[in-house]
Amino acid sequence: MALIHVNRGGKTLGQFSAQAISDGLSAGTFLPDDLGWKEAMDSWQPLSSFADLPPPRALSAIEAAPPALGGLARDFQMPGKIHYGECFRAAWACFRPNWGTALLGTIIFFVISGVIQIPMQVAQPLIQHYAKQGHVPPLWVMVAAGLAFLFLWLVSMVVSSILPAGFMYFFIQALRTQQAKLGDIFIGFREKNWIQLLLAILVWTLGFVVLAAMLLGPGIYFSVTTKSAWPAIGAGVVLAIPLVYLSFGMTFVLPLIVDRKLGFWAAIVTSISTVHRQWLRVFGLLVLVGLMMVAGVLACCVGLLVTLPMGYLVLGQGYRQLFGDPRAPGL
Repeated sequence: MALIHVNRGGKTLGQFSAQAISDGLSAGTFLPDDLGWKEAMDSWQPLSSFADLPPPRALSAIEAAPPALGGLARDFQMPGKIHYGECFRAAWACFRPNWGTALLGTIIFFVISGVIQIPMQVAQPLIQHYAKQGHVPPLWVMVAAGLAFLFLWLVSMVVSSILPAGFMYFFIQALRTQQAKLGDIFIGFREKNWIQLLLAILVWTLGFVVLAAMLLGPGIYFSVTTKSAWPAIGAGVVLAIPLVYLSFGMTFVLPLIVDRKLGFWAAIVTSISTVHRQWLRVFGLLVLVGLMMVAGVLACCVGLLVTLPMGYLVLGQGYRQLFGDPRAPGL
């Protein structure tokens, strides 16, 4: 059987059997958009398009036979490794020549995020005011107001879900090209990106609701029946464990959608499986970024204009280290 040549971001990873490719895709060692080529093919194609791959083996079988992965086992047995020092060095090296555009992009992000919340913030006090006055408007007014409120809520939810993906991509592209472009902030609204982003947010939200219902529900029930808060507290602690794990695992779902053009489910699986292998390093990186944000808030919030773009640049470099850079020149 012909071996498959694999290329990631312009770098040749080696030649592998179809079984090794299937195992690597399952384990997260290979990415769906890594390019593959074998004899009789006219051009390089994403590994996800190879329909004749055998079923993946169990993870234990893969670990028991590292020679089957050839050069990848030696050099790319895991996705790239996060290096904190390099993340901060690359972030600062990119921020210095692009600080003006980075600050302007951050202000645009803050303004849009704030503006979409204004109608909701105005509507709620008005509703409460008229309710206290005892005025009962005509039915058509109530229906129109309800529809308007629902429309504004949906717009707010859609924009606040999609915009952060573009904001992250803005800094990833700045790291990649060393030139920040404001138009990149809105990439989430282009083509089919917004659909995939909304589906990813929807899946995460539904997953959280189901998980909370399964774990919190029994705790609340026993708290009510026993008149003790401890069952609910215990259920909350149990819920926090998978919630924290999955929250960190989902860190890179949005950039994988807008940058790698992965579908929502492929992005979720790729992000969680890749972060799983370096969960503590990703956790540490996010803690460091969080401390930067806190420092910005303590500096009368004005510091966020610097710490927020720097934080996103650090995360962007962490993303590039974990998943490689698919936009490297040439194949």
